[in-house]
Amino acid sequence: MTFPPNPGLPSPPAQRRRALMLATQLALASPLLLATAGQAQAEAQAGAEPGLRVQPIKLAQASPADVNALRDYAIPAGPLGPVLGRIAGDAGLNLGYGPAQVDGRMAAPVQGRYSAEEALRTALRGTGLRLQRSADGGYTLVVAPSTAAGAGSVTQLPSVEVTADGATLGPAAGLVALRSSAGTKTDTALIETPQAVSVVTRAQMKAQAVQNVPQAMRYTSGTLTAQRGFSEDGGGLEEIYSRGFLVDQYLDGLRLPSRSLASYGVSAVDPYGLESITLVHGPASVLYGQASPGGVLDLQSKRPTDEPLHEIGFQTGSHGLAQTQFDFSDALDEAGNVRYRITGLGRTADTQVDHVQDKRVFIAPSFSWQMSPDTKFTLLTGYQYDPDGGYYNTLPYVGTQQSASWGKIPTDFDPGEPGFDHHSRKQYWVGYELEHRVNDTWSLSQHARYTGVSNDLRGVFANGWVGDAEDHTLNRYALKMYEQTATATIDNQAKATFDTGAVHHRAVLGLDYQATRFDQRYGYNFSSVPSLDVLNPVYGQAFDAPATTGDYHTNLHQLGLYAQDQLALGQWRFLLGGRQDWARSATRDLLAGGTERQQDQKATWRAGTTYLFDNGLAPYVSYSTSFQPQAGAVLADGGMPKPTTGEQYEAGVKYQMPGHQSFVTLAAFNLRKTNILTTDPVTQLNRETGAIRSRGIEAEAHLTLTREWTVLGSYTYMQVRNTRTDDPTEKNKRPIGTPSHTASAWTDYTLHSGPLAGLGANIGVRFVGSSFGDAANTFSTPSYTVVDAGLHYTMPHWDFSLNAANLFDRNYVASCMYSMNACNYGSRRLILAGATYSW
Repeated sequence: MTFPPNPGLPSPPAQRRRALMLATQLALASPLLLATAGQAQAEAQAGAEPGLRVQPIKLAQASPADVNALRDYAIPAGPLGPVLGRIAGDAGLNLGYGPAQVDGRMAAPVQGRYSAEEALRTALRGTGLRLQRSADGGYTLVVAPSTAAGAGSVTQLPSVEVTADGATLGPAAGLVALRSSAGTKTDTALIETPQAVSVVTRAQMKAQAVQNVPQAMRYTSGTLTAQRGFSEDGGGLEEIYSRGFLVDQYLDGLRLPSRSLASYGVSAVDPYGLESITLVHGPASVLYGQASPGGVLDLQSKRPTDEPLHEIGFQTGSHGLAQTQFDFSDALDEAGNVRYRITGLGRTADTQVDHVQDKRVFIAPSFSWQMSPDTKFTLLTGYQYDPDGGYYNTLPYVGTQQSASWGKIPTDFDPGEPGFDHHSRKQYWVGYELEHRVNDTWSLSQHARYTGVSNDLRGVFANGWVGDAEDHTLNRYALKMYEQTATATIDNQAKATFDTGAVHHRAVLGLDYQATRFDQRYGYNFSSVPSLDVLNPVYGQAFDAPATTGDYHTNLHQLGLYAQDQLALGQWRFLLGGRQDWARSATRDLLAGGTERQQDQKATWRAGTTYLFDNGLAPYVSYSTSFQPQAGAVLADGGMPKPTTGEQYEAGVKYQMPGHQSFVTLAAFNLRKTNILTTDPVTQLNRETGAIRSRGIEAEAHLTLTREWTVLGSYTYMQVRNTRTDDPTEKNKRPIGTPSHTASAWTDYTLHSGPLAGLGANIGVRFVGSSFGDAANTFSTPSYTVVDAGLHYTMPHWDFSLNAANLFDRNYVASCMYSMNACNYGSRRLILAGATYSW
């Protein structure tokens, strides 16, 4: 048997070059490339000797309650000395430092609700200094380890290191995050954001030993992360649903190639290269342009660290998994202004399905340059190659969920064709972030990236039974598909922090642009692929490789202008934003000839308000909208469809326990998506008559109960219905694979003292309710519950871990998609053991 080669498509011609040229012109036009302002000097403190930790800000000693009390801060970036003095003075803290320590250093902005200690630590970010509590209860500044070698000698009195019980300062710290920029494009406390926002931190990803982004979102409210079972969980196709809708992924705030355009050629960034993952629940087009009404999933890359980082790790586990990873970061100059980071891994493994492998090579170099106290440049790059992209297939309902007379199909059964099946993916990205503080009011930033993804898929897929299940023989068909996506994205922002009377403002003005080239070539063979006996499979029988029946090239362009203002008046917080987008696309059919063109423009907006009670409660309400073009689709009358639109009302309450690293969100939402394409049951042509309503309740808690004990929990009730459709059998029915109830709980307990210090254990439970397997809701798959567990031990230079997903090896069907011929087994037990050495 001979199969024809499946070569890649030729490199994109003039269209892609024009897109890159336009992105380059936008970059050159940015005001960020103007001359930067000179460096501001810190105020000197009279009588202090350089290099000594003396001349403290001597104030009335604050009580512990005062230190832990949360205050509202709106301090812009500025000279370090005055900023620290203002924070310490307001709280009555004793803070000591010498002029040489703060001279020439700039404080980071402090915006939001903090304790005094948290505010000081926030101001010190990126300065090379850290806060330390002395034996007398006061505070001093000491040089962080990363800059100690290059800093002058600093005489320090005996002191005790502080482990704060307060909030983390951003998504990267600990298991609980209290701040994020994903929901507002400003560094904002989650409690002040009038929309549900969930953050998965680096620490959580490590503790749960996640292998892909969907696994990292398992314990997040409102999400479905394995709707296609092992086909998703095993890395074959990463899909995440929020509030009933498939969401697009963004990397560092810029859109990645997604399922809204491609079938299989979408990005799948390895989570080892991420610092955090943030889900903004519900419409977010005001900030991100075209986006799913279900929300935006923003992945934050690892970046150069202030302190030296050197680690290398090894992992082994089920199915012969072998993985090596490394993560290095350090300064390249004595002053610490130029830093690098390089993160990478290599993995090879079999999977729970025979003949299917999972292989990956990933590397992500990054570089940062503090050009002046006011200007910083960061370069972010990455390359990932999956020569074997994991499993993607389906099986019939009878034989999986329902037993046949001969039993059930084993979960390791391969319905494909090992000699023909192939799935590989390559992706790369090069981007930068340029930030400049103009003055105490204005700052400018520019984020840009070029991303390329190519996906080569050949596969034989099950297509129901020959006759019925009693024959235990599967019909099969073959597919070949090659997809290639290239995207250039740029986002220019101007931010202003100012007051108008008693109202404090944080405003953002932005102009962004996206240019995407998408090429897709595919073919099917439904006629000559041999059937397969599941009880006695015989692979390697001859059949014709699919001929190419579709070859399309699509170009998309989107330009967006947006504005947002966050207002603070006493304990009230208000948010108002608006955006105008212009989008156009052209899809060329290379086989039949002809080009379909589409132009759209859409205005979106959002508004919300929050009230911050002194006890940590914060009720909020909000309204938001979204849009998403339907490129490449054609209506029954030959016209082009309008973009889908989303509209959401949300109300809820958030709770941040004063002085503790804990956060709770309870949200109720009513979300509607319209202009959905439906297929006329008679003509089989598209009509834009569909609408889906999703409404429900989400609860999510991230609790640090003690220094040792952390608890995460979530619950979602979601009522999703097709409210408008051309097919009467589908009206008011629940969409396929969408459960009404999901819940999860996970807890970790780690000892920090005593003979077993460093030893910890965690356990988690995940529940997914029943879902329907077809649009008419004629059959369903039942609910399932799985348990995860882990052990970990930390000692000087070493971390050891042992994790088990689906600890009790529950055998279940995750869902069925579209018919009783397309059901998906869930992931079986996966055990991973790891060791990491750091120095």
